[in-house]
Amino acid sequence: MKNVFNLFLCAVISVGITVSPLVEAKVPADKQEELKKRQKARGGKALGPRVGKKVAKAFELYQEEKIDEALAILLELTPSNDFDKANVDRYIGSMYAGVEGKGLEAIARMKSAVESDELAFRDHAELLKNMAALSMQAEKYEDTVKYYKEYINFSLDEDPQAYLGIANAYHVMEQYSNVIAPAKKSIALQEKLNQNPYILVMAAYYEQKKYKETVEATELLVKTFPAESRWWVQLGNFYALVEDYDKALSTFDVSYKNGYLKKDSEMKRLAQLYATKGIPYKAALIQEKYIKSGLIKKDDQSLSVMASTFQNAKEYKKAASYFGEAAKLSNDGDLFRKQGNNLMILEKYKDALVAFDKADKAGYKNKGMLNLLKGESHFYLENWKASYNAFNDATKDKNSARTAKSWLGYVKETASRKGVAL
Repeated sequence: MKNVFNLFLCAVISVGITVSPLVEAKVPADKQEELKKRQKARGGKALGPRVGKKVAKAFELYQEEKIDEALAILLELTPSNDFDKANVDRYIGSMYAGVEGKGLEAIARMKSAVESDELAFRDHAELLKNMAALSMQAEKYEDTVKYYKEYINFSLDEDPQAYLGIANAYHVMEQYSNVIAPAKKSIALQEKLNQNPYILVMAAYYEQKKYKETVEATELLVKTFPAESRWWVQLGNFYALVEDYDKALSTFDVSYKNGYLKKDSEMKRLAQLYATKGIPYKAALIQEKYIKSGLIKKDDQSLSVMASTFQNAKEYKKAASYFGEAAKLSNDGDLFRKQGNNLMILEKYKDALVAFDKADKAGYKNKGMLNLLKGESHFYLENWKASYNAFNDATKDKNSARTAKSWLGYVKETASRKGVAL
């Protein structure tokens, strides 16, 4: 289950990383005054005329999508003061961020600009956030955490995406115990519902084998995103994992009725849950329907499982039929023997004997058991001699000898009453 779950998880928790300007900050009311102080302390500066003119020209080219030409202008600049240099590095880093293969150079330029501590408040905050995003793209996950935390501390912005980025980086680094707090923080802050932090909480608990908490996290996913079929199915699987089969079955039953079950493994799990809860007939019908539809592969294993389920449901005719199909595909003597057993229950003793002969030819190893079954079938067909011989052969096996001896006397006595001497 773990491998399947991990594949499933990888498909749904990827967090899209984009480098973009800072959006309206979500600064708590009690920190607004501090925010104003920080903004004021970093305001009032402007680029020098020479650098400003070159930067303006570079941005004209950038807007025309002439990125190489824009970068060429900026890279030739040699600013004379720290403020101008920091801004030129910021612009170069921002342009590199959009060029394939230049992610690390973009981070280096942005880092230089940040470390100068010269930028305006908004520009400094924007770079920290973009450095975190670029670090994620570059698979530098520790830096991702570092820069997102620096962004939050500097900007005072309680941004759910920043906390999500931290949680995602911890998840990729397999530091699962560190995932939960920032992921839950992201959930608490989000204004528009986003599944990813919920998924990260669920996954982090699962990876730590905290299955009770995993169930609770998945229940929250289902409650919050009830239209998402995958979470219903996953919740059913987790209920089964913690052996809460009542809830597992009810969840899978709801999923089935709503058309959420699409895979053969899901149909098999539903059937298994019905069987576990003592409802073998429904279990068998599910298997039969989806083997016939082709969703569940028709092979000796699926047929024999279905046959056993029909047998448990006391549907012996179908059980015999499907055991026979499975046996033909595999030439398995035990499956032929099971087919014969069900035919005996149906009192189709001639057909049962055919099945037992096939079991013998297929190499069924428990010869004593097979001879007992043959002897009993012949008995009910009133084939007294054949019955006696079969039970006599069964006495040669220590596991069946005692039962066979008790039958021998009974066969001889019954045959005698019928006027047949053995």
